[in-house]
Amino acid sequence: MKVSVEKMPNSEAVLNVDITWDEMEKASDKAYRKLVKQVDIQGFRRGRAPRTLLERRIGKEYIYQEGLDDLISEAYRNALQEHDLTPITQPTLDASGFEMGQDYHCSMTVPIVTPATLPDYKSFHFEREDAAVTSEEVEKELESFQNQLSEWQAVEREAAYNDRIKADLKLISGEQQISDLKDNTFELTDERHGLFSGMDEYLVGMKAGESKQFTTTIPEDYSNEKLAGKEANYEVTVHVVETKQLPELNDEFAKKISEDQLESLEEVRKVISDNILQRKKNSLAENLRDQVLNEIIEKSEFSIHPSLVDEEIHEMEHQFGHVLEQQHLSLDQYLAMTRKSHEEYHEELHPDAEKRVKRQLVLEEIARQENITVTAEEIESLFNAYEQMGQPLPRSEEQIRALMLSYRREKTLSRLVELTTDPDPDAESDEAVEETDAIANAEAAALVGDSEVVDAATDVEASAPAATEDQPTETVE
Repeated sequence: MKVSVEKMPNSEAVLNVDITWDEMEKASDKAYRKLVKQVDIQGFRRGRAPRTLLERRIGKEYIYQEGLDDLISEAYRNALQEHDLTPITQPTLDASGFEMGQDYHCSMTVPIVTPATLPDYKSFHFEREDAAVTSEEVEKELESFQNQLSEWQAVEREAAYNDRIKADLKLISGEQQISDLKDNTFELTDERHGLFSGMDEYLVGMKAGESKQFTTTIPEDYSNEKLAGKEANYEVTVHVVETKQLPELNDEFAKKISEDQLESLEEVRKVISDNILQRKKNSLAENLRDQVLNEIIEKSEFSIHPSLVDEEIHEMEHQFGHVLEQQHLSLDQYLAMTRKSHEEYHEELHPDAEKRVKRQLVLEEIARQENITVTAEEIESLFNAYEQMGQPLPRSEEQIRALMLSYRREKTLSRLVELTTDPDPDAESDEAVEETDAIANAEAAALVGDSEVVDAATDVEASAPAATEDQPTETVE
């Protein structure tokens, strides 16, 4: 059996298969021995019927076709292995029916993954940025802790911005009642967006027990086109005006927010400063990784079959579907709310899907060139880490492969930074710490995928249509 492989410029491979009649005869014998065990023939136990009787029962051509199919499958598997081809989808077979006693020829066209052609990435050099923390940043975070421990206290005065009020609020646009809230609580702000934009300026100055009617205009860019740009008529009665009481910044405050782990406010400031510094270092390290990889991607050459991008689009859609499930939404409901068809949604995902494919191709090729592998012990550490987080994973082949790929890419990124930057002055010398960091990164990649999917989910609720009489708004925040 002869098999020739021709790699095409459109990221496809054409396999030409030539099979002699002698090979088909031998293959038909194997097919007979397999089929005779599957067919009941009267007078014989399964597997014992002569070939002539089996041929009468199922047809002589059927047996030869079964053997031919096995030969073609064998040729396909061997060609993939010998020529290091990674198929994206099943091949398309171009073949005619066989003729008894004649040699046979067929061809198969299969979309394949074409490795990226990389630049000389080892010649690249990137500078590390230094992280620093200002006293203003520390005080701002300390202020956020103050706000978390603040208490609301009723006051007998006019409401002001940053106060909180409890009020009855009725909102009508034209003849449609949009909201009818009773004793609702919300903070007054000059940065409110969406349906209730412009409301707060009329509430500032009101006292408990006062009522007011006023009119605003719903923003033109409001998601519900039936309400966007329309007048909104309010009826508001304020019941309570409250102001925020912040705890005093002292050593008692330090003990409270640290659950008695710290004794003084200065110790708290030191811990906050250290935490901010570490977050900045982590952010700078992540940005550096992205910078290095993006530069290599930009200077690489790709031949990407459309099927590979389509596969990534469906994977992104699948991941986003899980995010929607957590908000009790289906993808169809989300698309209805955003007024998009599946085709429009896929087209919207296409640029990011293509970027993800390029990223994967570059990392896989670098991992190959740098001989980066993942050991069974490392995979076991990942499974154990998930169990410790209370998120045990099924030890299926699919899950093992997913962890292996994500961890290998994380190791490759770390290696890239090593090759293209000066040594990190803050790097831990302890290899166990480095391994823990890499595992944490791999866990994050396996859990949430690329950031594009997660970012898209944050806009789901904002994309929903405005409430109507059949779907009343319950809370204003």
